[in-house]
Order: sequence, then C-alpha cells, then structure tokens
Amino acid sequence: MAKVFNFIIVISEIITLLITLKKKDIKITRYTRLSNFVCLVSSLLLVIFGQTQAVIVLRFLSTVMLTITFIVAAFILLPKARTIKLFTGRAFIHHLLCPVLSALSYIYFEYHVWTVWALLPVFVTILYGLLMVLLNYKDKVDGPYPFFRIKAIGKKMTAVWMVILTVITSAVSFAVGYHPPLKTDIKYIFVHGLSGWGSYDPLYEYMPYWGMIRGDVVCHLNNKGYESYAASVDPAGSAWDRACELYAELYGTRVDYGKEHSERCHHDRYGEDFSGRALVKDFDGSRFVLIGHSFGGATVRLFSEILINGSEEERQATDESDLSGFFKGGNGDGLVAIVTLAAPTNGTTAYDLYEDPKFKTSDVSVPQKYEKNSDTVSKNVKKKNDGRIKEDYAAYDMHIDNALKLNDRITTFPDVYYFAQPYACTTTSEDGSVYPDSDMTENMFMKGSIIMAKYTGETAGGFTIDKSWQPNDGLVNTVSAMAPLGHESMDYKEGEELRPGIWYVFPTKAGDHMSPIGGLTKIKNVKPYYLELCEMLSEL
Repeated sequence: MAKVFNFIIVISEIITLLITLKKKDIKITRYTRLSNFVCLVSSLLLVIFGQTQAVIVLRFLSTVMLTITFIVAAFILLPKARTIKLFTGRAFIHHLLCPVLSALSYIYFEYHVWTVWALLPVFVTILYGLLMVLLNYKDKVDGPYPFFRIKAIGKKMTAVWMVILTVITSAVSFAVGYHPPLKTDIKYIFVHGLSGWGSYDPLYEYMPYWGMIRGDVVCHLNNKGYESYAASVDPAGSAWDRACELYAELYGTRVDYGKEHSERCHHDRYGEDFSGRALVKDFDGSRFVLIGHSFGGATVRLFSEILINGSEEERQATDESDLSGFFKGGNGDGLVAIVTLAAPTNGTTAYDLYEDPKFKTSDVSVPQKYEKNSDTVSKNVKKKNDGRIKEDYAAYDMHIDNALKLNDRITTFPDVYYFAQPYACTTTSEDGSVYPDSDMTENMFMKGSIIMAKYTGETAGGFTIDKSWQPNDGLVNTVSAMAPLGHESMDYKEGEELRPGIWYVFPTKAGDHMSPIGGLTKIKNVKPYYLELCEMLSEL
C-alpha cells in the first residue's frame, strides 16, 4: 500500500510540476514548492527502490515539511487572505492533497525513522526561514510569506514568528517522527503460507501479506517497538525447501537444499543467494520468535528442528567441508517461541477427502454461486512441475498421513514456548450438522468448507477422520490447527503461568483461513491482535 499511495503522490506532483513549468511560475523560494519537490523525490525513490533507510528518512522529511505547509496555509495564510484560493487548482494538490496522502501513507503504511531524525525537518525548516529573512533584509527577495518581511514587520515580530515556526515545526516533527524504543530484544520472524509472499517480493510493497488492505502488520509492529520481519519462501514448495530458504534469508547466505535431498528429489542443490542482504542483521546470537500462517506453521517447525538438531541424512551424504551449517545443527539457542496460525499441523481433509474412494464429493450439495470460485484455491497452491518428485511439494506435506509423519520428525523442545491459534468459519446446528458462515467466509473457500464439513472417513494410512474434523476455516480443519497430535498440549488461559515444552492452544477464533492476515473481501484489522501477541511473547 505504501507504493500505491506514493505512486499517486508522484503522479499528482508531476502534473502540478508540468503546469508550473508551462506557466513559468517557478518560485523556488516558496516553502510549499520546496516541500512538494522533496515529496516528489522521496515518493519516486520509494516507488522505485522501496523502503530503504535513506528513502525512509527522506519520506519522513517530506511528510513533516508538507504538514507544515498545510498548517501554515490553513491557519496562517488562509485567515489573512480570506479566500479559498489556497486550496483550489495547483494549490489544492500542494496544500491539501499531497500533504494528506503523504501523512496517511507515512503513518499507516511506512516504516518510521528513529526519533533522533525528528531534528532533521526542524533544522531544514529553520535554515530555510533564516535564509528567507536574510534575503528579505538584503532586498533580494520579497516574502514569499509575510512573516519573513523583516523590514516591514520589524526585527522583534520577525523573531517572534521564527520562534513560532520553530515551535510548530518541532511539535509536528516529533509527533510524526516519534518512534518508541525497542520494547524487547526479541526479533519476530513472520513466515507466510501457500501462495504467499514476503518482503523480498515486490508485491509486498503494494499489498502486504501480513495485514493485506488494512496495512502492513510487520511495519506496524516495528513502529510500535517490536522488531519484526516478513520472510519470503517458496509459495508451493515443501516444508523442507521452505525451511532451507528461511535459513539462507536469516543468516545471509546462499540457499542450500542439501546434497542428499536435492539428489533424491531431482532438483538443483543451490538456490537464491542472500549474501549481503540478510533479512535480519546479526541474526546469529539473537533471540527470536517464529510465527507461521497456514503452511508457514509447518515451515517454522521443521526449520526449528533442523536448526537445532541438524539433518543426519545430509551429514551422512555430505563431506564436512561441503555441509551447510543448517544441517550441522547446534544452532537455535535464541529460539524463544513458535506460533502457528490456522496451520495444517496435522494435515487437512481438503486434500484427503478427494482421494477417499468411499466418499463422493458429488453427493454434497453446493450452491451454484460458490462453484465458480472453487478452483481459485487449488490453482493458487499448485506449482508447475519442474521434474522434482511429488514428495517435494507442499501439497504432499499437507496430506494427513504425511503431516503426521512430519510431526513425528519434529521435536517439541523443552526450552521453547509453543502456541497454536485455530480458526473456524463454520457453525454447528442443533442437529450436529456443520456449515460455513458466508458472512465470515471468502467465496473461494465456501465450496471446500461445505464439503469438508460433511466428510468423515479414513486416510490411506488408516487414520480415522471423525466428526471432530468437520469444523474448519475453509482450508484447514480446526482440530488440525491445534497442537501436533501426540505432543503435550493444553488450553491457553490468560494469566496462567506458561511453561516451555508444551503446546498452548488459544481459544478458536471466528474467521476463515485468510482472517489471520486481514482477509481479502472479509476485511479485518489484525494489527491489534498481533500487537497483543507480541506484548505477551515479549514477557516470556
């Protein structure tokens, strides 16, 4: 969303710039023109390069300067002029539209600078004011604002106005630029689910996976003092491949899928190189929390297993000098907690029911209006076959039998805290039948949810699917999104002392599979939820 807002700002600024050039009305001494030019440059840089540190500082500077422009125009110049021309034509864009858009984008969708940078707009504005007063004194410039005309209003009134300008600029700058100090040394790593995207993907700047249309949750948490990051992993890859990619991003190295794994699964051993562009600076030695939505839950759990215990298969198949540090194990001392959100921890019947010969989906009545959207999910989670074996795709890991095997492989560590947040978009009637609530369920999940809510049966491996598996969030069975079967767990109770090595299951939230990240058409503001979650985790 930050890029969307700034793209609109760039177009608006270019339009007014072209009009200004055509009219040959270039008055570079005006603070309005100066602030809007800085805004044009900073917004253009954000659209092109994203939110780099230099861009973040420039965006802050331009936002404060534009806010000062609006305040001066609305509360000082407008009362004196007694005309609304200050907010019509080009002035509408310069005095109102761009200041509002810039402020909204910076406050809600952009990363904030540290408070120390709040002095920058004050310095720039006061320097500009002093320069204008000097030029007025030497008769080089007339104005461009009445409070700079030192010969007309006198030195004392000029000094008073400069003090007022300093106070206003300082107040606005510190109000916009306030950034609370880090509230904890814990780093929060967010890992997306199937078909998802993270901060390495260009789409994230326009539509953040974590927060969607309501704004970037990761950005919001950082601005609140909780250091957070959004990882980017294979949208349809296996939990193994995604875990390897997560390691490379966090440690700033090249992706190594492992010699044994890559040869067995028929794909290249090495992937993208993150050297020099690690997701987290100095991650090694940091304390961190892993938060995974949907299949991101399996990803972060397997990541923790390999990070701490390594991989015996890779150690046996690879020379010591050629072995990735990931597969050696012995890392992960800083892992504080793992949180899974609507995760298919124990698999999902959304895959298995179609392979059960005793269950016919055609016998389940699905309203026609949901049929046309039913392929959206399946198309988005499929990856074009590139020659690798079927076991190396997320779809394989999400089958119940395969998910349970994965659970047997993953350790619940005695010094790590575990939390699971299940969701349900279905309701249960008095006769025991389960059906999705269309008011909280995306249309693309309705058909799948209806069928999942009717299914009971048995997996190919002999696991029984009873009625407890019928409540679902449209893609994942609610019971599956709880603790891994066979691992110690208990219901989470607020205020109760928490112990590591136990899965705490939060009360089931009403919502479909997209609810934890803000929804698509069933829009939710999830920022308060994650802020509360981070506050709780920071106390562990």
